[in-house]
Amino acid sequence: MTRPSAPTTSMVDQIARAIAAVDGTKFEDDPKRFRMLALAALKPVARPADAMVDAAYKAVRSDEHWAVNSRRDFGKGVRAMILAAMDR
Repeated sequence: MTRPSAPTTSMVDQIARAIAAVDGTKFEDDPKRFRMLALAALKPVARPADAMVDAAYKAVRSDEHWAVNSRRDFGKGVRAMILAAMDR
């Protein structure tokens, strides 16, 4: 199984850029600050709430032959977990 190449932008930078955009400023104006804010935003996700875990489990358990066998399954679970935390 071949692993896909690493994304060109880290998750921290993606979140940092989103925070800067919502703030109405440019990431490049203070990248260190926005990266620190991104890390602060990610910290709670390291300990997902029960509702987040339940949402991830439901997202990948589509049938009785359930097993997380692919990156896509993990992606669906992570997406569901984050959306549950955002109440969507």
